[in-house]
Amino acid sequence: MNLTLYERRRLAVLAVVTTFLVVIFFAVGNGSGNDTTTEGTDIATPSSIGTTTTSTPLSNANAVGPLADDASKPVNLDGPLAQQPTGDPAIAYPGPGEMNRVNARASYMRYPDYNSAICYSAAAPLGSALTVTNLNNGKSIACTNVFAIVLPAGVDVIVHTPLFLQIANLVDAPLPVTVSW
Repeated sequence: MNLTLYERRRLAVLAVVTTFLVVIFFAVGNGSGNDTTTEGTDIATPSSIGTTTTSTPLSNANAVGPLADDASKPVNLDGPLAQQPTGDPAIAYPGPGEMNRVNARASYMRYPDYNSAICYSAAAPLGSALTVTNLNNGKSIACTNVFAIVLPAGVDVIVHTPLFLQIANLVDAPLPVTVSW
């Protein structure tokens, strides 16, 4: 390993500084655990500290509350019982058309046919009529789902640019929308 002159000097300075700090550290006395000189200071030793215990074990005869009846019963199970069900709960069933709805993020793309109302969503079947609703302002458009080769990352729906302009500005893309079919 060939070190340059600059690197060798850095290593030499590092070694000298480290040696100097180690010598200072041990000279102050922090490095040895056998320092027993205590001039004018009171240091507590284990023999000078008195230990007292003030707790007494609780027997079942002195128990109060749920422990008085049976000490083996868990404390957290004491209290009122839960109410029994009174009947069948109401179940919410989705209405017609609600099963064909998905929340998505929409962007725009200019398709070759300028006058067509087309869009692409991978969640909907191809050829179906889609309704894309902007969740920010409530505006919606209708389009036909056609296959698009590219679906950018973070985008679930691609709308033809003139249609996208009917529900939002282009700078708002990707746009939170609801797609239904």
